Amino acid sequence: MRVPNSALFWLLAPASLALWLILVTPTRWLGIDTGAAGTGLLLLTAWAGLWLSTRIPPNRESAVSPGEVRQWVALAFSGAIAAFLVANADAIARAEKAADLAGLGRTVAMLVVGWIVFSAVLRQRAHAGVQEDERDRDVQRRADSGSHTAICLFVIAVAVTLGLSPADRLAWATPVVIAHLLILALVLASLVGCIVAIWHYRRAASEGAVT
Repeated sequence: MRVPNSALFWLLAPASLALWLILVTPTRWLGIDTGAAGTGLLLLTAWAGLWLSTRIPPNRESAVSPGEVRQWVALAFSGAIAAFLVANADAIARAEKAADLAGLGRTVAMLVVGWIVFSAVLRQRAHAGVQEDERDRDVQRRADSGSHTAICLFVIAVAVTLGLSPADRLAWATPVVIAHLLILALVLASLVGCIVAIWHYRRAASEGAVT
């Protein structure tokens, strides 16, 4: 399926603005919760892209499976969440209690809910076709292995840092920071799994094209 250049512009422009609102601007600007506004705009852009996909005749020769499409969606949302958490690391470090981060939590929650709903809609749209075959199951096993390795390495790194650092250098390790580190570990594990899955899908597609 080929998307017209004008349509790509009207999808990329609001998506870029949404990411700018989420990652660059302050949490509140002129009384507006920029994180929530950017998340809403990003979800609206995603829905517009999904609607556009229904208006373009599908390419029957396309090798992209529903499983790969879901991995790309997961990559986009998990990447946005990870980037948002990293961009707001200073605010998380300064927070004394969870209530201080209500705006950040609302943005992350909106992204997670949007991810779940968007994935469910994609699965429903592809209900008539093949949802999963042996290749998808093999790719998912490899992706799960990559996610497991990533989260293990992250937890070990945090444990070693906390265990070997002098107490006077652990002032940053508040309950709020530790909680967000655990959330970041889950998000990064998902991100690594998506990257592994997409790499295997693309490699299989390139090998198929060669043969």
